Amino acid sequence: MLDDAARRLPRIESQVAWTAAGVAVLVMVGYGAGADLRISVALVGAVALVALAGVSYQHPRAAIAACFVMVLLAGTKFRMREAFDSLDGSMDAQILFELALFAAVGVAVLAGWIAAGDRRPAPHLKMRPTYVEVLLGGYAGIALLSTLWSAAPMLTLVRAGQLLVVSAMAIASVRMLTPAAALWTGCASVAVYSIGCSVIGPTFPWSSEFADASDRIRFAWFSVHPIAVGTLTGIAALGLLSTAFWTSPHRTGRLLGIPLYWHATPLVIILVMTNSRGPLLAFVAGVCTLAFLRLRSPARIPLMLVAAASMLVMVAIGPNLQAWIFSASTQNSALNGFFFQGQSAEGLLGLNGRLDLWTDLAPAMAAHPVLGYGYQASRATLLDVASWAGYAHNALMQTILDLGIAGTAALGLLVAVASSAAIRPRLAPWLRGTSAALMVFLVLNSVGTESFAGAPGFETLLLFVCALSVESGRRAASRAATPP
Repeated sequence: MLDDAARRLPRIESQVAWTAAGVAVLVMVGYGAGADLRISVALVGAVALVALAGVSYQHPRAAIAACFVMVLLAGTKFRMREAFDSLDGSMDAQILFELALFAAVGVAVLAGWIAAGDRRPAPHLKMRPTYVEVLLGGYAGIALLSTLWSAAPMLTLVRAGQLLVVSAMAIASVRMLTPAAALWTGCASVAVYSIGCSVIGPTFPWSSEFADASDRIRFAWFSVHPIAVGTLTGIAALGLLSTAFWTSPHRTGRLLGIPLYWHATPLVIILVMTNSRGPLLAFVAGVCTLAFLRLRSPARIPLMLVAAASMLVMVAIGPNLQAWIFSASTQNSALNGFFFQGQSAEGLLGLNGRLDLWTDLAPAMAAHPVLGYGYQASRATLLDVASWAGYAHNALMQTILDLGIAGTAALGLLVAVASSAAIRPRLAPWLRGTSAALMVFLVLNSVGTESFAGAPGFETLLLFVCALSVESGRRAASRAATPP
């Protein structure tokens, strides 16, 4: 018995020592938390991230799906903010909330990836990186490396970190959920988010803070710009409408007993209420893409020839577009009211000052053509050119300013891969049609807004998911067609 007691004594002493050390640490942490509120917030955040990691490990697929909603929430502007505040590095509750959500996404993706690899054989997780994943990593790497020459290093570092999180989430979602399921999860998430915010917006005064500078009534929620609202609702509506042409990855194809595509109706109404011409025209083009790809191959070629011939005739002998716009601006009709939105013909032809902005930006782009001013760090240059322009209001211009030719080439290749869904007949029909329609929407909408080239958010994530889905779907179709 004495021998047993002697053997247990070191173990007891070790336990006592560890307990005493733990109590001492808790006392010091408690004292620090009581003395400084920031320590308390940091501790609560750390505990929340640990808890999130545990939940994500137990439910990896659900965690990845929830990350789409978190990215949408992180991009929601709950208050107006001056464009210079980002350059000054000023922090507020909005910024802390955004950073916390991106941190949560990163933790959830990492824990979900580890869990998916540990629980069962997962060859799709152990496959060598595809060239699209390498290209995506290269683009994010250039953005992070641009911190070295950035005009606003701290801003670039934060935004590049967010871009890395979005890139990792896109790769994990496509590999863990399958390409079609990842794209469907994104479409369904933005649909639920848009409808939910549209219900909250008119209900509570504090949720409709956006004040348009013109006399037009434009629907929006919180402090989100109507163009951003129109973009999200347009994406959501396209995702749901695609189920009218092809069977979606959704199990039943119905929600509350109603076909999924009918749920796009309130989203289209919201899109029209935003009075945002760019997203609306891009949405119409996306719907036309869905209808075109649903046609049989023999019917597409004559339709393309007729469209091309019509365009040539319009260019050759058609009316003068500028004269027609000036004439239309003098007519009083509901369609003209929506199209011109109280603007003159000169303002419409100048794209609300965008053409002048792009002209004035030419010297700035020529000054740093190869590497740019740093990822998302061209804001100071833009504000010097035009005090109202926090962004270049064009994805191509924005990328050239931020990352020069190097970053533009990488992003352009990602756009090209994602857009190639239209010419990939071996892809699953829903995946092919939805990816092509969404890319038509994103590319056309990016002519008048920074879109996926702006601060990393849902549009950037959607572009990455489309590119990865097209490549993964192509590889899967090739493997299925290869005889064993």
